[in-house]
Amino acid sequence: MKARNVPHARIKELLAIAAKVKTNAPISPDEVHAIVSFEVPDKQTKFQKLLTRIALPGSILLGMSMASFPTFYTNLVTHLPRWTTMTDQQLSAVDYVWSIIGKPVKQKNIIYHVPNIVLYSFGVIGVKKLFEYLRKKTWLDKVNEAKTTLQQLIQEGKVNYNLNDGHSILFIGGGDFIGEQFYLNSAQGDVIVLASKKPNFTTHWLGYEPMSTFQSLQETLDLADAYNCGEYILFPVTDTEIFLPGPHKYDLSPEKVEVMIQSIRDIERIKGWPAKRIIIVGDKMQTSCVQTESISGAVDGTAEFVSLVSVSKRFEKIIILDATDLILEFIMKKYPGRRILFRASVDGGAEYKQRLYARLKEFGYDDNPENDYSLVIGYDLFEEQIERESIATNLQEYLPVVLSREVCDALTRNGYQSDDFIYVPELVLSKLKELAAQS
Repeated sequence: MKARNVPHARIKELLAIAAKVKTNAPISPDEVHAIVSFEVPDKQTKFQKLLTRIALPGSILLGMSMASFPTFYTNLVTHLPRWTTMTDQQLSAVDYVWSIIGKPVKQKNIIYHVPNIVLYSFGVIGVKKLFEYLRKKTWLDKVNEAKTTLQQLIQEGKVNYNLNDGHSILFIGGGDFIGEQFYLNSAQGDVIVLASKKPNFTTHWLGYEPMSTFQSLQETLDLADAYNCGEYILFPVTDTEIFLPGPHKYDLSPEKVEVMIQSIRDIERIKGWPAKRIIIVGDKMQTSCVQTESISGAVDGTAEFVSLVSVSKRFEKIIILDATDLILEFIMKKYPGRRILFRASVDGGAEYKQRLYARLKEFGYDDNPENDYSLVIGYDLFEEQIERESIATNLQEYLPVVLSREVCDALTRNGYQSDDFIYVPELVLSKLKELAAQS
C-alpha cells in the first residue's frame, strides 16, 4: 500500500499495530503483513516540489534586484528597525556560515541575507531536511519505524505472535517437507513454525534450536502463544526415510524427543497452562538404548530402551503418527486377501524387505504361497529407482510407494492415476489435518 491517499481508517489501523510493535505486544500474522508490506516512498510531495522550484528563482531574483537597485535598498535599510542591523561580531559569525555553503554577504543588515536564507532554508538543501523533521512527527514515520523493527524481528525469529485459538505449533528441521506442506495448507493464524533458521517458505516463524536451553524453549513458546495452542507437532523422523525407516534415520533421537516433551510439560506446569496434545510424526520402531557398563562390558539388567512408544506411555496426550503403520493399514484395507510381494533393487530388498514383512504381521498378515491373488509393493533406496521401475515394469498389480513430489509428478505424466500408487506425504498430511482439526 502506498503512503499517499491512505484512508483515515487505514492510518488509524496502522498506528494501532505500530503501537503494539513499539510495546512488543502480541501481534497477528495479518498485522505483521500489514506493516511489513506497507510502502513508505521517500519522495517529495507537491508542496515540497513547489517550494524547491520557487526557492532558487526567488532567491536569484531578489539578489538581482539588490544588485540592480542598490540605492533603493540603501534607503530601505535606513527605515528598518535597529534590530535588523547586526553588530560586527554577529556579521562575522553569520558570514562564516555562508562561507561554508556559499559566499559571505559582508552586509550588516539582515535584508541582504534574505536571498541566502530563502535558498538554503527552502531550497535544494533545506527543504529536504525541513520535511524530514516534520515527517518524524507524523503517522508515516511511526509506521516506518514499526516496519523496520518487525523486519529485524522476523529475521531473528523473535516476533511476539497472537494466533488463533487451537493453533498448531510445528517443530521442524531442514527438509521437513511434510511439516512445510502442512503449514502451507493452513491459514496463517492457525499454525506457527519453530525452526533453527528462517524457513524459505514463510516469514512467520520463531527461532528455536533443539539443543538450546530450557529457558530458550520457554521464551519461544511464550512468543508462539502456546497457552492458546491446540497441539505441538514434532517431526523427528527423516523425511526421505519416513516409510520403513532405518533404526537411526531420525533428525531427533527418541531420547531427545522425550527430553523435549518433558520440557514442554514442565513449562505447562510452571505457567499453569493446560497440557496440550503432542503429535509426533515419527516411527514407533526406532529405539535408543541406554545402559550401564563396566570396563569389561554392559551390566546385566541395566539396559533401558527408549522409543516413541515408551515416551507415549510416560506422558499424557501423546499421539504417534507412524507413516509406515498408516500406509500398511491403508494397503491391507484396500487390497484385502492379497499375498504381498516386494519389488526393489537387490540393495533395496536387503534394506527394506525384512522391515516390511515384520510390520505387516502387526496387521495380521499371513503369507500364503498358494494365494493366486498378489500385490507387488515397489519401494527402493533411491526415488530414481522407484520412478524408473514404475514406468518400465509390466506388472499388473504393482503399487509403488512414493515419497517425493517430483516422482509423483513423473508417474502422473506417464499415465498413472492417483489410485495407482501411494504418495506418502498426501496420506500423512490428510491424517495430520484430521488430528489437528480435533483440537
